[in-house]
Amino acid sequence: MSTRNPSPPPDYDDSTKQVDMIGDTAYSRRWLFSLLIKFLEKVNSETSATWTSSESDSTRKDLETELEEQLCCLWDLTVNRDVLKFLDEFEIVSIFNNALGNLRNPRLLIIVGILGNLAYDPLACRKMSESEAFIIRIISLLYSRDTPTLIETCRLIQTVLASDEYRTPWLNEIRFQPEFFENILFILNSSTNATLLIGTVRLIDVITREDDSLAEIWCGEQLLTAILTAQHQMKWLHGSEVEIIHRLLYTFSSNVNGVSALVKSFSEVLPTFGVYLRKVCEDAPHLIHFTTYYNSLRAIIPIIDVVIASLPCMDAMCCYLSDPQILPCLIHIACGCQKQKFEMPLVRGILADLNVLFKDIIKSVSSSLKTIDEASITSLVTGELQWLANLEGDDQCGFREAFTNCCLNDGDAETKACLISVCNQLKLPKILESVTTDN
Repeated sequence: MSTRNPSPPPDYDDSTKQVDMIGDTAYSRRWLFSLLIKFLEKVNSETSATWTSSESDSTRKDLETELEEQLCCLWDLTVNRDVLKFLDEFEIVSIFNNALGNLRNPRLLIIVGILGNLAYDPLACRKMSESEAFIIRIISLLYSRDTPTLIETCRLIQTVLASDEYRTPWLNEIRFQPEFFENILFILNSSTNATLLIGTVRLIDVITREDDSLAEIWCGEQLLTAILTAQHQMKWLHGSEVEIIHRLLYTFSSNVNGVSALVKSFSEVLPTFGVYLRKVCEDAPHLIHFTTYYNSLRAIIPIIDVVIASLPCMDAMCCYLSDPQILPCLIHIACGCQKQKFEMPLVRGILADLNVLFKDIIKSVSSSLKTIDEASITSLVTGELQWLANLEGDDQCGFREAFTNCCLNDGDAETKACLISVCNQLKLPKILESVTTDN
């Protein structure tokens, strides 16, 4: 009975009832006013630590349960974004803001969940963002060790940060609270809850994309290690979760500290890419669902290229040893892009990224070969450059032509000269023929 509206009074006719409804829901304004009054009374009684002597422990417990059930009804109500505009008159944000510091679980969880839903309403979002005290209170909830509360807190902050108009006060507060980042690291390194971990990664992704100064500070070894720890903990290999991680790692590749972290941990990062790329390559090139993999591929390929460009030539040539299947997979993907580029124009962006990557790879190989003797070159063909030897032997799948076409896609004469030099030194006549034949 506690989860439904009370029965209307005798003189409460249908027309009055219709006006009193909150939007198209079955909930009335009277019910919500009554709930908010009970909520405030409860918070005030707990704050003053006074209890009515006539209330037994069991009665108090029943009242608390009833209040929490009705708050859950409000939480469910606010899931419907169409009704949020009808709730502005109730000043729910102000009421909950004043009560946040005095709430205990599970009521705290419910209130933060309701606020997270209300944040989708522009007016409610504005009220939240205009109150510095509210922002500080919400951010401080990341100190909590209650997983459901942390999940809802991350969701609330992420929702507000999605607003171009109201995100600035939140970013300013986060910028001047170093404990915020420490709490984020603690969650990533310690939690075993998949929902909390991906919510935290989403939150970091939003913050670092919207604030370059925070990205420069945060995107370093500590955060990268924590992200890899969370990914390993949850065994995220492919799907929406790993796509968010790829997008976040792409942010690393856009600043100096992030690139340095990627270079130092590349032997750990690369195998995570390898698992994903092998998933992509389970399909024949002409059957790859590039719409599914597009976002991750547009992140992974530039990340690999940034690392290669940051390494000395010899190190760049050898950096794939932690996962030797990376380059064959990328060539497989290049082949798929070329087969589908007319029917699916979006793959041209992937091809452009692969063109840059393959050019840098060939240039690093060419430069490295100039510094070593003949005996060392022979050993490279069965080691670091085995992928080129395999490409030389490919006579059926079209991977050799796909690779050379991708390398020379922009008609860069320097790349062509480097590729010819590599083929001559490594004795790769079939690749050489593909390079020198007009296609």
